[in-house]
Amino acid sequence: MNPLGFNINYRNRPAEILELGRTFLGTGMFHAIEVTYYEHMQDLDTCAYNTAIRSIVKMYQPQVVVHLPAFNLSEENSVLRGAILQEIDNGCRYCAELGGRAIVLHSGRVRSALHVPLVGTDGETPAPDAPFRRAWDLTVQLLRQACTIAGRCGITIHTENLDREHLTVRCAELNELIDQVACEGLDIVFDIGHSHAAGGDIVREVREAGGRLGHLHLHDNWGDVDAHLPIGEGNIAFGPFFEALRQIRYAGLFMLELNHANRENLQSSRERILASL
Repeated sequence: MNPLGFNINYRNRPAEILELGRTFLGTGMFHAIEVTYYEHMQDLDTCAYNTAIRSIVKMYQPQVVVHLPAFNLSEENSVLRGAILQEIDNGCRYCAELGGRAIVLHSGRVRSALHVPLVGTDGETPAPDAPFRRAWDLTVQLLRQACTIAGRCGITIHTENLDREHLTVRCAELNELIDQVACEGLDIVFDIGHSHAAGGDIVREVREAGGRLGHLHLHDNWGDVDAHLPIGEGNIAFGPFFEALRQIRYAGLFMLELNHANRENLQSSRERILASL
């Protein structure tokens, strides 16, 4: 069976982080954690949060993945792009300090990121896909730089399927993005909840990802809102999904990414995953 993991975010108080470590990492029920990176957030003290995370990492030595904030890789402003790259560097160093070897990084946004009016070759009307192509090219450029930064720390970047506000909704788009970036250390994290909420065929998406599938986000919803529910509290059909993973010989983590992971929903989600395998 693939190793199970659970996510930790700022909804988890330090005492709860320690409890989850004892209950699930200490007993071998889970073997990995995905930590959300919060450094340099305005008016946010991360000291106790980070201390608790470092404590369970030292005590139980789980596999560590770090989820960076939803940076917009299609940002046009060069000063802001530089700041994003600096924070990617900081996030990679944070990951490496925890003994991690992978980060999760979102792609670019489509329209909301573009500040400069686009002008077509006739001086007036741009092509209908001009905003998308502009955002796409900006994302490719920044992601290449991010791969160089991550490579210096020995970090792999998992890039994720998202919603319609972003460039990458389907695994076919992720494959195209990876092809154009053309860097080592870049693969796909497939988020089953994002795909289901966007109307995707999760089995087809897994097959499309194929050998580039490096990481998974597991949670549930009802096909409308990306609610990050515990497994079994929505209507995602996990049985065929896990069968598709077997067919492509996926060997990575099964990472739960819940809105607020706690003792009860991690236990119930684990039981339902095991029952679906």
